[in-house]
Amino acid sequence: MSRPPLWRLAPWTRAPLLGLRQPAAVLAVLVTSAILACAVASAPLFLSSARSAALQQQLASQCAEAGWPQTGVSTRQFDQNGRSTGATADPAVDTALADAWAAQGRTSAPVLATASLVGRDRAAFGALLRTASGEAASLPVSLFHRPDALEHIEVVEQQEGAGLWLPAGYADGAGVAVGDDVTVAGTAVPVVGTYRDLFTVDPGPYWCDYRPLFANDVNANTAPPALALATDPDTFHAVAAGFDGVQQLARVEVAADELSVAGARRLLVAQDAAQRGAFELLGVPAVDEHGLTNPRLADAVDRAELVESGLRGPVVPVAVAGALLALLLVAAAGSFWADRRATEVRLLAARGVGPVPLAGKAALELGLPALVGAAVGWAAARLLTSGLGPADDLDPGATSAALTAAVAAFVVGLGAAATVAGLRARGTAERPVGAAPRWPSQVPWEVALLLGAGWCWLLLQDRDAVVSEGGVAQVNGLLVAFPLLAVAGAAVLLGRALTALLPRLRRWAGRRSPAVFLAVNRLTAARLATGTLLVAVTLPVAVLGYTATLTASSEQTLDAKVGVQIGAGRAVQTLSRFAPTPAIDAVGTFVVRYEGSATAADGQGDSAGRTDVQVLAVDPADFAGTAFWDGSFADASLPALMDALTGPAVDGRLPVVAAGLPAGDPDLRLGRAEVPAEVVATARVLPGRRADQPVVLVDAGRLPEIPREAGAARAAEIWTDGELGPAVEALTAAGLVGFRALEPAGVQQTANFLGITWTFGYLSALAVFVGVIAVGGLLLYLEARSRSRVAGYVMARRLGLSRGAHLRSLVVELAGVAVAGLLVGAVLAAGAVALVYRRLDVDRVRPPTPLLDVPEPALAVSAVVVVAVAGLAALYAQRAADRADPATVLRQEA
Repeated sequence: MSRPPLWRLAPWTRAPLLGLRQPAAVLAVLVTSAILACAVASAPLFLSSARSAALQQQLASQCAEAGWPQTGVSTRQFDQNGRSTGATADPAVDTALADAWAAQGRTSAPVLATASLVGRDRAAFGALLRTASGEAASLPVSLFHRPDALEHIEVVEQQEGAGLWLPAGYADGAGVAVGDDVTVAGTAVPVVGTYRDLFTVDPGPYWCDYRPLFANDVNANTAPPALALATDPDTFHAVAAGFDGVQQLARVEVAADELSVAGARRLLVAQDAAQRGAFELLGVPAVDEHGLTNPRLADAVDRAELVESGLRGPVVPVAVAGALLALLLVAAAGSFWADRRATEVRLLAARGVGPVPLAGKAALELGLPALVGAAVGWAAARLLTSGLGPADDLDPGATSAALTAAVAAFVVGLGAAATVAGLRARGTAERPVGAAPRWPSQVPWEVALLLGAGWCWLLLQDRDAVVSEGGVAQVNGLLVAFPLLAVAGAAVLLGRALTALLPRLRRWAGRRSPAVFLAVNRLTAARLATGTLLVAVTLPVAVLGYTATLTASSEQTLDAKVGVQIGAGRAVQTLSRFAPTPAIDAVGTFVVRYEGSATAADGQGDSAGRTDVQVLAVDPADFAGTAFWDGSFADASLPALMDALTGPAVDGRLPVVAAGLPAGDPDLRLGRAEVPAEVVATARVLPGRRADQPVVLVDAGRLPEIPREAGAARAAEIWTDGELGPAVEALTAAGLVGFRALEPAGVQQTANFLGITWTFGYLSALAVFVGVIAVGGLLLYLEARSRSRVAGYVMARRLGLSRGAHLRSLVVELAGVAVAGLLVGAVLAAGAVALVYRRLDVDRVRPPTPLLDVPEPALAVSAVVVVAVAGLAALYAQRAADRADPATVLRQEA
């Protein structure tokens, strides 16, 4: 009778259920497999999350309509010579656009305007308005209709009926009252209401996309026409017949803050289909030069994918590094299985079972917990990315890719655990007790990591750490690879060096308390395990310190760049001339900006030795309390610089503070007006710098009057750290006519810097992840040595060792490794930050240069967590030792 195959024998057929009888091994494999699956699944999920967040943040910084799909038709009714083109805006177009969207199950809203609303050259088309007496108004009007437009204005006066609503200021200037009949572009129409001019108030988000129709933000010589609102589409079409051009749009409102890139692409497909459908209903060619789809949504999608492509470079290697660390932990779980099943392994080996069947047995026993762990890891990656990632809107393809990665992690992890278990089992059965370590364990393989880090550093010397592709700032992958390789290699090398000192430490501990002696003796008896645990603590501390510091520093630098450009939290700028009022002083500080020139510093300026400068006339009494400031901007504080402005004149010249000009007489001119001045204090950076030019601060109360004909391009501003509403109201009360608002979101309209913070945010998440690996390694360290530890504890108790002394020895053992790892990790993190942070300049045009911000609270919490985990692990080990049966332990050791 032939012998059946091994896999049909009881040790293998019973293996899947037999493995569940070892709770510690099951837990170790489940946790380590979950960590591995989470590591590999997080990369595609994070990239998808970042892609969605890049899209959403781009759209959030623009008007809401930037993310809405739209269709439309542009009609040119008259040419430049006023001759009819034969084309007219047709009400049937509105119906066709709406029906085309309805065919897709979507509801659209019409937008009708005598203007160009799509594209870069957005402007209103005006037409002459004549009053009832036939007198022509000084300013033309443009026409606009949106069904709910009248719900988003401040009504001044109104009456029932169809007609036009005019801005109140324009109506008063033209001598038009509610109820009058006016003629617009040759069509008579009643005026049924007046509303407060939109450029004199904060119009709100509703009018954001239509601001070019009523605001002169570009400081053009010609203001836009007055914006007349039609009460209904019939009125609009009747009056618009005499305008040069008309645009008819149908927009579908969507929640841009919930869009993923895949969802946005579906909207773009629907947009194109709706445009073609409308053309078919109108009987015109499907491809028509007058079609008006939304290009901003497509641009945002393309830029989001560019951000994601830039992230892929540093993120994928980081994920691979995390996966390799997790794979080592999974392999350690396989070794742990071999240790726990040593008796059975020796018996099977004595009967001729080789390492391959033993590895198969390990795979069968560990397969079920590994499968559960992989599922848990995938779910954890999904939940963590949705909850903590840049955005919680993920593409379906990313979820599928993450699932595939988790399955691959299960297969590879189980294979690694089984292989290590088989090799470890063979060593347990065949390797004699007390044999010297094999030569591979003596080779400092970590030097290869350090050489790789050095190679990356050399390559980085000839390349920019932050590159810009298509206007999107992206981190060079070398900037991520270099510190990770350096930190990992240095951590292992230092761990090897420190553990080599343990024999000397044991001699020192021989003269100390029993707790210290036992702790050091255990560490010395298992130097490899001690070194591994030390590295497991050092790595997350170093990576977290490095990434947290660079993330905080990059965020502070970005905030500083935005603050310098705006001048404060927010600013309102106007060309109107008026004096500051108490209401203005209450909401912020009043600043008047001039364009000027001065004598350039050596080696700079034009052929005449002069350079353009920005001159800010400020109120020293409240400027320092509102303006953005960082201590690195100057050697003196901002209040001290303001004191310099109020100091005595220098030979009859006004004292000024400058950034970019040397001390002394700058030969200052505001436009063509000469202003005697003396630079009495300098700064590296001053708030309000909006061009690559020096900035000069002068006391507004001491500055002579600068006439209009000087050509100094005077502009008044309010800088405030509060909301814009009170600032606008204060300016309006002082005589404001038209304004431009500057806010942080507007300065960062593009996604230039998104990849910077997200890259290091992902690295920080990796550090936390590595910390979880370290905790898992700590538990495996305790479990793998539990038998010898418990045996030693039983023997020591018989010799009089107290339970408290043993617990203290465990605390000294584990806390000592934890504290050593904290110190080594902190040193490595500090070195990596010192080498890198100066090169992380996300925008070289805007000052300041990179700032250093050490997140001390976060690092302190990390240190407390490390020590607390070590303490809890000591309590766990003590409890396990107390539960052990002394007779059983001694019998096993015998």
